[in-house]
Amino acid sequence: MSSCNIKNRAFSLLELIIAIAILSAGIIIVLRALSFSVRLTGISCDMVNAIFLAEDEMQELEFKEKQNLMNKEPAQARGRKNKFEWEYALNLDRDFNLYRLDFEIKWQRANRAESLKLNTFLR
Repeated sequence: MSSCNIKNRAFSLLELIIAIAILSAGIIIVLRALSFSVRLTGISCDMVNAIFLAEDEMQELEFKEKQNLMNKEPAQARGRKNKFEWEYALNLDRDFNLYRLDFEIKWQRANRAESLKLNTFLR
């Protein structure tokens, strides 16, 4: 009878543990990157909404300026829309006959205060 030499080509337990460890590290890195991108997406959506709110308020002021109603507008105003609180200060620069608008929007995101400040001139 002849004996057959059969080589065992299966993975050893050590190779399997190393492969699982590498795979686990890769999955953890991908999950951290995804959670970071989700957080940044939420912040950027809030910033876009804050900018739209500021644009709405600035357009109202521009409309009032074109109607010559700016002298009836208060020098400071504040308001709230959804989770955003806004306030502005409006000052006339007599040298250039322009209104300086300092606009600030504040909101909370994940128990953290966020804010956005915009400065512009009207006219």
